[in-house]
Amino acid sequence: MEKMENLSTQAEAPGMALATRPKAKNLRWAIIAVLTLLSIVNYLDRGNLSVAAPLVMKDLHMNPAEMGVILSSFTWPYAIMNLPAGWSIDKFGTKLMMSIAVGFWSIVSISTGFMKTMGTFITARVFLGVGESAMFPAGVKATNEWFPLREKAFATSIFIAGTQVGLAISAPLSTALMLTFGWPAMFVIIGSIGFIVLIGWLILYKDPAKHKWLSREEFQYIRSAVTEQVEARKQQKVTFAQWVKLFRYFPTWAMVIGDFALQYLFWFYISWLPTFLEKSQHFSISKTGIYGALPYIAGTLGVLIGGGISDKFIKRGFSRLDARRYTIALGAALTGIELLILAFVHNAGVAVTLLTLGMFTYSLSSASIWTLATDVVETPTYVASIGSIQNFGGFLGGAFAPIVTGILVASMGGFTVALIVTAVLALVSALLYGLALKRTIPV
Repeated sequence: MEKMENLSTQAEAPGMALATRPKAKNLRWAIIAVLTLLSIVNYLDRGNLSVAAPLVMKDLHMNPAEMGVILSSFTWPYAIMNLPAGWSIDKFGTKLMMSIAVGFWSIVSISTGFMKTMGTFITARVFLGVGESAMFPAGVKATNEWFPLREKAFATSIFIAGTQVGLAISAPLSTALMLTFGWPAMFVIIGSIGFIVLIGWLILYKDPAKHKWLSREEFQYIRSAVTEQVEARKQQKVTFAQWVKLFRYFPTWAMVIGDFALQYLFWFYISWLPTFLEKSQHFSISKTGIYGALPYIAGTLGVLIGGGISDKFIKRGFSRLDARRYTIALGAALTGIELLILAFVHNAGVAVTLLTLGMFTYSLSSASIWTLATDVVETPTYVASIGSIQNFGGFLGGAFAPIVTGILVASMGGFTVALIVTAVLALVSALLYGLALKRTIPV
């Protein structure tokens, strides 16, 4: 322990030169590997009910309206619980709160296999939303603790890419398990995966200054460019009054509204992509399954490339805040333009191409959305808090997207107006991040 305290003192000296990238024992990337697995499991657990819905409705004699209520009951508690989740992570620590969250949501996922009524399914989905709300605020807090400034966006992009991987494999994996063992066993098996990854998290994750497996060389690299002023701010205690104060600042609301618009777009894809391909482009169910996976495959690449773009901006002399917000604005603007064109396209091949490009360009922003939380506040103490506040706004957008899109499609007889609304919101997000979000939050 004394060894690490000496290391910490040495690495935190003001004005120190950037440490050289360590050649071996890159433990920080093992941390990212575990976070990526948790991210994949997180999306497997939230997406498996959509796959099981037809059999659940058949076996339990539910109608589509009842299943719609069950499916939507995840989003609202997830959005709301982002607020206390972020505060709790900053207050009680990354490892503890992530461990509680993973264990809790895995238990809920397993228990879903034993639900038999609409009410019990709704209860399970509500608790799943509560448990999963801590995943990404804790993940971005972990990358802030384990990575130097020059690598944060790329590191974040890797575990955020796990969301796209989870979406891409959820349908085939859940379907295979369901057809082999039945839908109750499918929930049990997928829920159990969370406990396996949780063991890896418990073994591997610690604060860098206390980790016995972390080499002197890598520790110095992680803490490169950390000044005494920043380190002193890290020691600030998290208070509820200071957390509430975050809502007084314009950048907070620019992030909340901007992410509302972006997540509305994302949940348009998640909720309505298959129906759009079947109803608007006249694809068969089998073709929908094939072509519906293409946007998420492209999205995985987009997340990784977007993180690299953001870090390259920094290397070219942009401030950290500008590098993140410009990357987000670029992705949002391109996606808005692509969806506007899609609204007036009647060729199936062009439609699939635009949808795939749209998810790719949207995903350019994904890593920077979360990394922005580490750069917009002036102290690392409130990284999880501001990240979760932004995500709260995002999931409000995610909650409205399925409902508003459904109303527009039903009332207008097609997807044209729904696509225009989604595209305009993407452009609004680009303006907020690219032009309005110019200042840091002084806490």
